Amino acid sequence: MRHKPKIFDTLVRNYIFFSLTVGVSVFFLLLYFVERTNQQMPDTETPQLKASEIVLQYDANIPSKTLEAFHGWLEILDENLQIVDVKGNKVDRTTSYSEKELNSLFYDVKDNPYYVSIAPFRTNGGKTWYGLVKIPKDNISMDFTVNDEKEEIWIVFWQSLSETGLLFALLFGINVYVYSRWTAVKITNPLNEITSGIRSIAGGRYHERLHFKASYELVQIQENFNLMAEKLENAEKEKLLLEESKQRMLVHISHDLKTPITTIQGYAKALQLGMIEEESKKQRTISLIHDKAQLVAELIDDVFELFKLDSSDYPLKTQAVDIAEFIREIAAEYYDQFEDKQFSFEYEIPSWEVIVLFNRKLLYRAISNLLSNALKYNPKETHVRVALIDESKEIRIEVVDNGIGIPDHWRDKVFDAFVRGDAARKSDGGTGLGLTIAKHIVEKHDGCLRLNTSDGTTRFEITLPKMGFDV
Repeated sequence: MRHKPKIFDTLVRNYIFFSLTVGVSVFFLLLYFVERTNQQMPDTETPQLKASEIVLQYDANIPSKTLEAFHGWLEILDENLQIVDVKGNKVDRTTSYSEKELNSLFYDVKDNPYYVSIAPFRTNGGKTWYGLVKIPKDNISMDFTVNDEKEEIWIVFWQSLSETGLLFALLFGINVYVYSRWTAVKITNPLNEITSGIRSIAGGRYHERLHFKASYELVQIQENFNLMAEKLENAEKEKLLLEESKQRMLVHISHDLKTPITTIQGYAKALQLGMIEEESKKQRTISLIHDKAQLVAELIDDVFELFKLDSSDYPLKTQAVDIAEFIREIAAEYYDQFEDKQFSFEYEIPSWEVIVLFNRKLLYRAISNLLSNALKYNPKETHVRVALIDESKEIRIEVVDNGIGIPDHWRDKVFDAFVRGDAARKSDGGTGLGLTIAKHIVEKHDGCLRLNTSDGTTRFEITLPKMGFDV
């Protein structure tokens, strides 16, 4: 992520690339236009008659044909301005010049019959000599003609311009295509994938994820999108599980209510019809009806309590209390019950104060549910231990027994509603909501309730944060 380029950087780089390629294309097309025009333009240049163009070095190969065509000649002057050689047909008789005479040749006056041009050059011996071109004025006429249009030149010009324009259009189109594809790969394609992903999420396909390489901002969108999709997928799974759980709960509630109510109805009908005449049997029947009615009431209370705890706006009033003394009180309350059933019961509680924020009524119910289960489902001589471990940031309450244990196939579902330790779901068992309610109570305190059977015992661990800390 740190090394991913940003969209701004990508656009700037692409724009620079586009501008450079267009600039280079224009430069080479201008060169092409000039070269093409020069190749096709007719040759309208006048031959050069300057001395500097004719005399580059004094030798026998000095060109003089152009001069001769205009009846002119070339005079070679030494450093003393003496004529040492002539190329062409010389018509005057001058053999040397003074500086004044030489300078007077360059005045364009009527008395001067020649057009002249002079250029110095180096001889093979290193001396400075001069080449003097003379052309009779009678053989040259000077006309100035202004032509607004020459058909051949304009044809060549427009033809070259058209070719250059077509090449520019072709190169510009290629450049635009390459730039567009490059931009599409970096920006447009990822945006299309994001749009497709949003459609998938809107259509309920929460399992789909985005996978592309792009700029920093788009990669951030991809990661957040995938995180959102994952949360929605998990929420959908939890929703389905919750619906299944509610349906299962309704089935269990109807089952657990129907059985005792049917029993109550049957015994009540028997009493009503006078089918039970002995007084002792009547009392046992009335007692049985009372027990079944009490079981129904407990089930209704537990279901109501579970729905309240499952609500997000359930009011939880807590206070700072010494939880060590609180656990001692619960242990003392259950001590006689464990003794009556011939259980071995012990507790390990610190002697100092351990201050924790909790709701006494709710936490009492959670711990008492764990102790009641240990008392209800284990045989005689079972060893039960209650411990409070005081750590730096949290406290841990353990309820441990070495009784019958929990089957492997129930361990993952032990905190689900209506799961009981008796496989046959006897009507005289509990409501099956004790551990579920205990877990909800602990989670309302920002704590955690876990089952640990790694050491061969049944160990329920309640973890709660101490004041000022979170679990």
